[in-house]
Amino acid sequence: MKRVILAFCLIGTVMAYSAAAVLIIRSESRELIEVTDEIIEYNKSGDSEKASEAAVMLNEKWHEFERSMSVFVRDDKLNNLSASVARVEPYIQSANDELEAELQNVRRQLTLIYRSELPAWYNIL
Repeated sequence: MKRVILAFCLIGTVMAYSAAAVLIIRSESRELIEVTDEIIEYNKSGDSEKASEAAVMLNEKWHEFERSMSVFVRDDKLNNLSASVARVEPYIQSANDELEAELQNVRRQLTLIYRSELPAWYNIL
């Protein structure tokens, strides 16, 4: 009987850990997506100074996100996203036309990270 109780406790612990991880990833991703949306709006309005400040905030939030997500998410996904986030500020400073595409790429990668961590039948393997 003790083994059955222990098994249920372990399954409950794994389920709680998974639920907490999904909630953390969702909230962190939403914060980063909000900052990317701000940068897009500032860029469209032509306010490069505020866009640059928002890009610095995106970098800071990204480093916090990366540190906490490395526990839950594979490194290759984080490395790809890190490269995209690192390009945002130089694109703003050089007024590059690819800024919005890079920000959309950041949004897409964040969404994919969240979806890949959701527990679903097709996502177990």
